[in-house]
This record gives sequence, C-alpha cells and structure tokens, in this order.
Amino acid sequence: MTNLHQRFPWIASIICAVLFLALALAGTPLGNQIERSARLPVNSGILIQQLLLALFSALAVTLFGGWRAAGFAKWFDWRALLLYLPPLVGPVIILLFTGIAATDVTQLVMLVVFTAMIGFAEEALCRGVMVNAFLPRGMLKAALYSSLIFGSMHLVNLFYGMNPGMALLYVVYAALIGFGFAAPYLRSGGAIWPAIGAHALYDFIGKVGHGWGAQAQPTSSTEAVIRLVVAILVGLYGIWLLRTARAGSQTSRPLVGEAAQ
Repeated sequence: MTNLHQRFPWIASIICAVLFLALALAGTPLGNQIERSARLPVNSGILIQQLLLALFSALAVTLFGGWRAAGFAKWFDWRALLLYLPPLVGPVIILLFTGIAATDVTQLVMLVVFTAMIGFAEEALCRGVMVNAFLPRGMLKAALYSSLIFGSMHLVNLFYGMNPGMALLYVVYAALIGFGFAAPYLRSGGAIWPAIGAHALYDFIGKVGHGWGAQAQPTSSTEAVIRLVVAILVGLYGIWLLRTARAGSQTSRPLVGEAAQ
C-alpha cells in the first residue's frame, strides 16, 4: 500500500485510467472468445470483461491507499444513499422517454450482475482512488479533477464504433455525472458502498432502456439533448452539495476509512 497517488495524483490517476481502458479493450475479444468456446449465454463475454475490470480496480485500491481509505470500512449507509437520490431521477426520466428494451429474464439477471460490477469497478477506481488522490487539494478540486479523468475515459467508445461527435458528448455527459457522484461521496465522508449501489442502479436503469453494449447511443437528437440537460443538472447538484458542505467536511475531515483506522 502506498500514498504515491496523493503525491502524484495526475500521473497515478491517468496511468490507472489508461490501464483500465487497455484492459477493457483487451477483455472484449477475450470475453467474447470464451463465450463462444464455452457456449455461454449471450452477453456472457461482457460479464467476463467486466469481471477483469473489477479485479483491476480492486488491485488499484489495494495498492493506492487501501480499502479503508477508499471507504469500504463502513457498511451500507442508507443516510448517505439519500444524497444520491436526485442524480437517480435522471435515468428514470430517460427511461420514460426510451421505454424498456431488455425483457428476457436471463438477460435481466445478467444485467443486474453486470451493472453491479460496473458500479464497483468504476466507483472503486474513480472515487476510491482518484478522488482520494486529489483530496489534499480540496474537496471541490478532488471532485472536479477526478471527474474530468472519468469523463475522458469514455473516449474509449471511439474504439467501439461510436462517431466522434457522440463520443465527445459522452465525455461531457460522463464528466458531469461523475462530478454528481463524487460530491455525495465526499459529502458523506467517503462512504463508498452507497456510491457503488447508486452507480449500479443508474447504469441498470439506463441499460434496461437501451439494452447491452459499451454505451448505447441516443436514438434521437431529442434524447441526446435530454441526456445532456440531465447531466448538467446532476453536475449542478454536485456543486450545490459541496458548496453547502459544513466547515467540518472540508479536507481536514477524515474519510470514513481513515476515521476507522
């Protein structure tokens, strides 16, 4: 375990992001090959890929700061979860617009597992490691810088065939949503289980409406605008949360894991 991520936050965070994306790209054909060879259910390859990413994030947490500092020391805090409810309104609105696409029971169960692993992998890395890396610079900067990296990571969609304009939109969209998730994480003192649960639910609602895939593209320009508006509102909510934080919740306040040590 090391604190190098806090001494060199940009370098450590970018290296983690690049390795995460490289593993995602390598894991896609590997997972698909295993799915075909073992004759597993459709989309099992995506689960295999996501499992690899979850293991990578677990390793990153272990190396940079440890599990307690990332917020895993405290079990699920329902009070902290309440801070994530406003951002969850966004995918519900989008779902009402798109309708439900995934209806097969087997696929729905697999989707639950898939989005749970997404929630763990991305929150553990982007909040548990990256937010804590930048935290010595202040809560607002920690949320902002980590979210910029999180958003930029979505440029990986270019490798999955997304057109550049839509890929750029997803970078902005993901950065705003990431900020909206980083703020409750910081405001709750670093409790990460609510962040994982909310992230998983956010992605599950979205994929129920669009189905599987790296990032389902909006089916119309209207939906694209709705997504962007939702993301902006989530980002503004994050700013409000951090702006209204009490003086005791500034950088001098220990995260949940640190307080438990």
